[in-house]
Amino acid sequence: MNINIIKTIIFFIIAIYIVIYINKHYVEIYNTVQTSTKKKLTTHPEYIYIYVPLLFFIASKAILFEHADGFFELYIRKMKNSVNKHEHAYSKTDYFTGFVSIIAIYIFSLLNTSAGTALGDEGVVIYASICLLMYFYFKFKDIIGLKNVYTETLINLGYAIGLMLVFGSMISTLFFTLETMVINKNINFLSIFGVIVCAVPFIYYLVGEKEVMIKIDKLSFNIKNIGYVALFSLLMGIISFIIIKTMVVLFNYVRKSKFNNLYVIISGFILAFIIKSIGFVTLHEGQNSLNESFQAVFNQQKIKKLEREKNYDELEKLKKLENEGKFTTINKLDFNMTVGRIINCIISISSGLTGDLMIPLLTFGCGLGSTLHKYIPIIEQNLMYLGMIAFLSPFLGAPVSSALLVQTISNQTYESLPYSLCTSFISYFTYTFLENNFFLI
Repeated sequence: MNINIIKTIIFFIIAIYIVIYINKHYVEIYNTVQTSTKKKLTTHPEYIYIYVPLLFFIASKAILFEHADGFFELYIRKMKNSVNKHEHAYSKTDYFTGFVSIIAIYIFSLLNTSAGTALGDEGVVIYASICLLMYFYFKFKDIIGLKNVYTETLINLGYAIGLMLVFGSMISTLFFTLETMVINKNINFLSIFGVIVCAVPFIYYLVGEKEVMIKIDKLSFNIKNIGYVALFSLLMGIISFIIIKTMVVLFNYVRKSKFNNLYVIISGFILAFIIKSIGFVTLHEGQNSLNESFQAVFNQQKIKKLEREKNYDELEKLKKLENEGKFTTINKLDFNMTVGRIINCIISISSGLTGDLMIPLLTFGCGLGSTLHKYIPIIEQNLMYLGMIAFLSPFLGAPVSSALLVQTISNQTYESLPYSLCTSFISYFTYTFLENNFFLI
């Protein structure tokens, strides 16, 4: 075997380990900052109108660093598209990020979390993994004589690292890589996917097994409701288009506007008002919010069942647990909280804050599904589950992977997969149709 190939393989083994190590520590720090922020805002609510706008303004200065602001799915897509503009596929992309910007991505992500935004860390982990891997490769490529590697291989490999760190699903990671390469009509399909297939098990081993993210009971669907599922998916595709494109338009407008600072200051006070008036559920904490929301809905149904059965002894026990704070039937992720989160994310992204929309979008879909169940004759938790898929699919641009990912992280049986795929495809194609026909910016 060529010595350069051996050196390249060893290099990537070391680089993948370093990238995972850095991001694991970032996630630990992020969780600590998030917990600390909620504690400070809860303990000293009188300082919200000083603390939140000030940190929000500072966090918006990520714009000073190249490709370190906004939600990073935009940059990743532009990065992939720029690969095709080069004469050969071994060059840095037009959206290559230097080491200073990579550090800024981490720092400003923590700053936006301190400001109380609803943006997540998932996209930060994915984008930073791509940027770090590309930086390490192009930094040492000529120094130690590494073999030429397709730039798109680096992008997909970095995405696989990030996706595995966030969700811990090996199957979803492989499907996502495969699906996005098919959709993008990648000409180096076999060689790139071959590398990913070999690398993903190693990444999975380094990341370690993760707990189920969304802890909900097994869901069952009725084939008679497929028409309502299709209608719901269509509606969610339209809503997700409006929300995501509003963010894109405002982000591009505000960053070029001479009134940029004024917009950011006003947005900071709006965020403080949302937290003060609606509550701390409008902060990120997406995974906890999803789990608590599903649990509250299941508890509601448990109470109704006991009432129908007239099991008053068990009802009394649950009432006692509720008084002790160990049992709740209140779904905090209601319409007001969902709208608060949506506004939170829109003003944060458009102000140029560093963050992500993956988990926030899942909470949007979950919250809207809970709200719309009053008008659509489908079990509430089923609509909440399908809502998560309907919002994630257009954002990732991978309908099969989106359905499979939500299915995996919520530990559902494959019996629900046809409904998941139906929702994912309808929402995705609705979004794509609107984008192609009405989005001109």
